[in-house]
Amino acid sequence: MPDLLRQSYHVDHLIAEGGTAKVYWGIDRRSGYPVAIKELKIKHFRNQNIRQTFKDTEAQMYLYLQHPSIPKLVDFIDEPENEQMFIVMEYIEGISLEQYIYREIGLIPEEKALPLFLQVLDAVAYIHKCGFLHLDIKSNNVMIQPDGKIKLIDLGIASRMSEASSTTTGSGYGTPAYMPPEQTEMRECGKYTDIFALGVMLFEMLTGNLPFVSQNPNPREALDEIRFKIKNEPTPQMKDYYPFIGEGLQAIVDKALAKEPSLRYQSCDAFKRAIIGYTRSKKK
Repeated sequence: MPDLLRQSYHVDHLIAEGGTAKVYWGIDRRSGYPVAIKELKIKHFRNQNIRQTFKDTEAQMYLYLQHPSIPKLVDFIDEPENEQMFIVMEYIEGISLEQYIYREIGLIPEEKALPLFLQVLDAVAYIHKCGFLHLDIKSNNVMIQPDGKIKLIDLGIASRMSEASSTTTGSGYGTPAYMPPEQTEMRECGKYTDIFALGVMLFEMLTGNLPFVSQNPNPREALDEIRFKIKNEPTPQMKDYYPFIGEGLQAIVDKALAKEPSLRYQSCDAFKRAIIGYTRSKKK
């Protein structure tokens, strides 16, 4: 770690690692508060596109976006002579939604799942209103804090809506099980692209399973199978996983997961209104 980083932060241990970056737990020596220190992997530093995304998109977005459900940027450190670059953010206490589903609870009953999901919708709606797309919404990128509030993390491949037809947005980056056809096929993306991923997440929360999966042990073939199912097969019935899920909730998920972007909810607010309408109808 460079001296500039160590002067301000005590770097303790690795807490996460992705394709382009590592994340460490640390302490801000000035405030005493815990921080998450995200380091761009050295092998990617010389990749101009990745480095620019890390510095000019992700770091700037954390600086620009001010929302209770989005982590705050603490610092940005660029060490070109050492080929190192760091984003320092507030540390989020809690567990990921993915861990909550697959390690703790299994499927989440709708009376608990829907309020959590509405928080995620509010965070994504804010990102959209600020002119950005997230493009990697998934259960592992949602943190549930001890007080039940959520934080939406990892804006690493997010993009400005004005660049929605550029190679950055339509590059196929993301998590295959959550990606609609237009994203995997590198076509123009929009709010509806994030809506699809949100629909996958809601299905996952309510059933404890992803809607489109493959059991093929060959990674390349499994990826192709998932993409084929997403593009061609209907959304599975959630009651096949949990028989108490009603048709009204299935219809909401089906709309979010429509193959054709124009048939999905066109905004998070529209998605939210559908869910609130559903919950109100159940109380009558």
